Amino acid sequence: MTSQVFDMRKDYGKNVRQFTQPLAQEDTYLIFLRGSATVGHTLVASIFNNASLSVAGVTINYQWQQLLDGHWIDIVGETGRSLTLHNFLLEQQVRMLASWVDSWGCSKSIASSAVAVAAQNAIVLENRKVGTTAWKIINLAMNDEIAGYGDATSINKGQALNLKISLAQAGEYRLDVYRLGYYGGKGGRLIASVTGLNGVTQAAPIVTNASTKLVEYKWNTSYTLQTGIDWTTGLYLAKLTDGKTGKQTYVPFVVRDDNRPSDLGFQDAVTTAQAYNNYGGYSVYDANSTGGQPAYQVSFDRPYAATNLGLTNTDGYNCNNMLAWEYNMTRWLESQGYDVSYYTNIDVSTNPWQLYSQKIFLSVGHDEYWSMDERNNVQKARDNGINLAFFSANTAYWQVRFDPSSCGQANRVMTVYKDTSKIGVGKSIDPIAKTNPIAATTLFRSSEVNRPENTLLGIGYVSDRGDVYRGHDFIISNASDPYYANTNLKNGDRLKGLVGYEWDALLNNGLAPPGLVVLSHSPVQANSILPPLPPGTNPNISNAVRYTAASGAKVFSTGSIQWVWGLDSAWVTTPRVEGSWLRRMKTWLRRMKQFWSNGIDSPRVTTPRVDFRAQQIAVNVFADMGAKPQTPSAGIVVQEFLACYQRNSVEFARRRHILNVVKSTGLRNIFTINRG
Repeated sequence: MTSQVFDMRKDYGKNVRQFTQPLAQEDTYLIFLRGSATVGHTLVASIFNNASLSVAGVTINYQWQQLLDGHWIDIVGETGRSLTLHNFLLEQQVRMLASWVDSWGCSKSIASSAVAVAAQNAIVLENRKVGTTAWKIINLAMNDEIAGYGDATSINKGQALNLKISLAQAGEYRLDVYRLGYYGGKGGRLIASVTGLNGVTQAAPIVTNASTKLVEYKWNTSYTLQTGIDWTTGLYLAKLTDGKTGKQTYVPFVVRDDNRPSDLGFQDAVTTAQAYNNYGGYSVYDANSTGGQPAYQVSFDRPYAATNLGLTNTDGYNCNNMLAWEYNMTRWLESQGYDVSYYTNIDVSTNPWQLYSQKIFLSVGHDEYWSMDERNNVQKARDNGINLAFFSANTAYWQVRFDPSSCGQANRVMTVYKDTSKIGVGKSIDPIAKTNPIAATTLFRSSEVNRPENTLLGIGYVSDRGDVYRGHDFIISNASDPYYANTNLKNGDRLKGLVGYEWDALLNNGLAPPGLVVLSHSPVQANSILPPLPPGTNPNISNAVRYTAASGAKVFSTGSIQWVWGLDSAWVTTPRVEGSWLRRMKTWLRRMKQFWSNGIDSPRVTTPRVDFRAQQIAVNVFADMGAKPQTPSAGIVVQEFLACYQRNSVEFARRRHILNVVKSTGLRNIFTINRG
């Protein structure tokens, strides 16, 4: 057995990252570890072929090993797919060695990458460092005094990010890089600062495709940000400050840690942020595009508009960014000490193996725009035992595809022919719809694509309200469900203001996963009814649900974008930057119109929404999926009885199959099923 480079480009396109994995002789099998490599937690091994399918048809022998004096030694008795990390393994290297005999009678073996066992996970250690609130912008560049973007939405730790920066007036600027987290409530930590940088006014944008209104910026690299191998995976902000005016802006990006197993994989919804971004005059929406004409292609090679940075959250067009809901989820997860890794939609689209190093795939807030590759990869992960947690709504609703920039860089253009007048009626205006309808950039539930999102989430998008800060109450159903343990909630109880500004509900299309459990039934007031909803679907109800897939994977969906505000609502209760008096007046008039037409209680709700019961629900969900907090808040109960659900998915499916056979044949007394 040798360690070789597995080049996924031959299977998944020419622009996928390469990564090193120990492989079998034919280079067709891969082994992954998932879970937190910390004492008291559990690692789980999975073997796949290069089509991300579980190995079948052979008996696999598992053996966990530890590195002693430079030699790999078997850990006595550890011959299952999972390994509980006891104290004697602290600061030791461990790995999984799997072996089998193939159909030709040849012996095969494969080893995972080595993992170091620690007392605390990287997120806990990171959040012990000194935090700051200086990451917040207090003097937003509303008129392009300074603007910038990066040449990638994410980079692996140790890689470099090329920053493209332009100043309205040439002169000095400074760069401060922050990582978002909890940090004792400060919300961020300063990672690096560079002062006295010389900035210039860069070239005007170029419309590189007039028919799709594709606007690209081809700025030169102003500064290369070199990350270190000691940088912790997470959500990052490069804060730019113009020396002359003091005006500020952000370049958001994600730092990955591709080789580290963890409990949760947090997806940053960069595609949705880019869909709403109208820098250069166009987004994929008519309401904030020049002349009311949306673009069918938008570029990642452009800054974010000032109103898309999370600082002017006054309506649904201005709050789809890292700082709206993802920031709050990050704060809470890291305050509780969850072992989290971070990546983006593009990473999940181009590297399906990204998902197999975590127990849980996590979608947060507004995660509307997915590629078909992303949809397939997440669904395949579920079918291979990876749990899915959707603390989001309007998720996986529009199909997009990624194209190269006009300079040839892969995945820098997002294409979506969004024409809401023709939604779901078999009339996609995407040019490829006639020859390859399933690839058309329209709704996943459309007649062309026919992949309704409720087949994955259990529910689907039904409606919204424009008044982002309001929210409807989350009303409990099935209060005896284990996910409500230790909350004292009863049917009909309310979690205030956690449903909005868009929500999901049960779709009456006959395609819901079997065994779906409804956890909430929340009346809401829809602004409008979306076309087309399946007959019998109620847009004035929001539902949260859960189900268990055939693989044993658990799937949970909140059915609301802003449910995460029940976990953490820092920076939610006040407008961050209101902008001009004209914008403030328009916002006020819009809210008053909503007030008088809908009879809502107030134009804006500004009370904190954090609810201890919501936090306990989230802890229960993650515990059921095999993830435990290392620094839980006082009063939080981590349900140990849910540990039985942490068994590997293959064993779960095997036992359920045996139980079904027993029930169907009536052979209940022949043998005993061990449910432990």
